[in-house]
Amino acid sequence: MEFTQLRLGYHLVAFLDVLGQRERFEQLQLPKTAQQEAEVAEVLRQTAGFVLKLRKTFSDQFATFESGLSVLKKHAPEPVCPAFVGFSDSFVTSVPLHFEGSPLTATATVYSALSAAAVVMITALASKHPLRGGIDVGLATEISPGEIYGTALERAYVLESKEAGYPRIVIGDELWNYLHAARASFSVQTEPESKVATAIIERMLLLISIDGDGKRILDYLGPVLSELQNSKDEFADGMIKPLYDFVIAEHQRVKDIGDEKLVARYYLFRNYVESRLHLWGVKVNPSAPD
Repeated sequence: MEFTQLRLGYHLVAFLDVLGQRERFEQLQLPKTAQQEAEVAEVLRQTAGFVLKLRKTFSDQFATFESGLSVLKKHAPEPVCPAFVGFSDSFVTSVPLHFEGSPLTATATVYSALSAAAVVMITALASKHPLRGGIDVGLATEISPGEIYGTALERAYVLESKEAGYPRIVIGDELWNYLHAARASFSVQTEPESKVATAIIERMLLLISIDGDGKRILDYLGPVLSELQNSKDEFADGMIKPLYDFVIAEHQRVKDIGDEKLVARYYLFRNYVESRLHLWGVKVNPSAPD
């Protein structure tokens, strides 16, 4: 048996999960007619096909982020790409924070992971697929390329499964503490790369906001993502408006179910989205049911 050298260190881990996929897949049966084949094909497109689409979205976003780092590459030429593993309808992105190269590279890679999670969240909701997630920092080891094992993954998973409660990505306390500690450390250094790292951390802090229940969440519709979209009108029509329509429909769906706890959670969900629409030039629908 080949011995694997394991190393324990701090990692950022993002755990994201597409909701409702398993239930749809479990209803499938082998088709016996042409109509059933067409129905099965559509369900597969909406489940397995959609998961593949989100995996590609992660990959594309990592590549896009890397291609826009001309200034950073002058100070830190190492590749800036988080590790990524997809299994079933869940996705795990991780970044080692004990990176042996430039600290600036680790900082930029964390930013890549956060911004990719934000873009994936928008993509999922605009495609009428609810997504929930958690992002935190903790100790872990990499047991195979891209595969994380340890408390960092556990913390992110608990945030997704126990704390999120509805479609959003919850930010853990350790990630919040890490960002503030890193900003304080870089801000007192005089090297040019330290100034770049401080600026990146400031952008990451703007990617985090406080939700209506006091939890820190990834601000996927906030000013950071809005400013990154050059063709904002096209993006608003193709992504933000469909996302908003889906949120209204989901809010109505849980009201029809009659689960008061779920209704309250989805009210927060809708309130967050509506509070960010102006950043994308989209108006709140006054005729939508409360």
